[in-house]
Amino acid sequence: MAPTPVPRAGPGQASKDHGRKALAAFLRSRRERADPAATGLPPGGRRRTPGLRREEVSLLSGVSLTWYTWLEQGRDINVSPQILLALARVLQLDGVERAHLFRLARLPAPEPAERSLEVPDAVRTFLDKLMPSPAFVIDRCFDILAWNRAQESILGPALLDRPRRELNSAWMLFRVPEIRALMPEWEREARWMARLLRQQAAYELDNPRFSELVAELIETSAYFAEVWETHDVVEFRSSVRRYRHPEAGDLELSYVRLALEEAPRLSLICHFAEPGSESEDRLRSLVTLRG
Repeated sequence: MAPTPVPRAGPGQASKDHGRKALAAFLRSRRERADPAATGLPPGGRRRTPGLRREEVSLLSGVSLTWYTWLEQGRDINVSPQILLALARVLQLDGVERAHLFRLARLPAPEPAERSLEVPDAVRTFLDKLMPSPAFVIDRCFDILAWNRAQESILGPALLDRPRRELNSAWMLFRVPEIRALMPEWEREARWMARLLRQQAAYELDNPRFSELVAELIETSAYFAEVWETHDVVEFRSSVRRYRHPEAGDLELSYVRLALEEAPRLSLICHFAEPGSESEDRLRSLVTLRG
């Protein structure tokens, strides 16, 4: 009689099993690395193994010993964000390790308590290396944090002579007449920006800066308020933007948005002309003239 074949796990189950094993191994490695003195435990005798015991992790985190043991064994159990945060605290995980712990548990990592908006020095240098292509860095509220000389050449005083709170892509598009005059397709651009902000709003529910920006645009721009109320949303897509510059003439520039891995709240927007095009010649001449 032939043996009954053992069913193989599908790719989804295999991935889930691998994730549980990786989570278990990571927890064990961090437990063995943790400093008992840093947890507030009373000093004891010599330890046979480094780090914390499972019993101590259970005591300090408020997680039952049986449940935590199962977690380190890679068993198929559910885990909540609250439990992971408690374990991250006891195991003395830094921000990168905590995010890794959440990813292994297939949960979204919590946002850091403080939102760093520092533009890394290497990114500022990269902006200059992109010349003569206009480029700038924005955060998730579309505030402009850094830019290169080519971007100054395009926007001129509209970018330079402005208080910090007004250095915002959406605010400038809807509130600055000079920006509107630069864009022959302003209405299409404005509609796209309002829909993009509406999509971003779902990620910024607890961000007062974002709420302040939207409230001001609703109050001061009838067109923004009209599009905002439709609840239409779009995602960012690379496209083409047209400018009618008073010195350079008509410019047709493609643009892309690049995520910054070391600063995940920031993005770099770069415009560039088609190689060999009239727009490339005009852009290069403009940047040289303004330089």
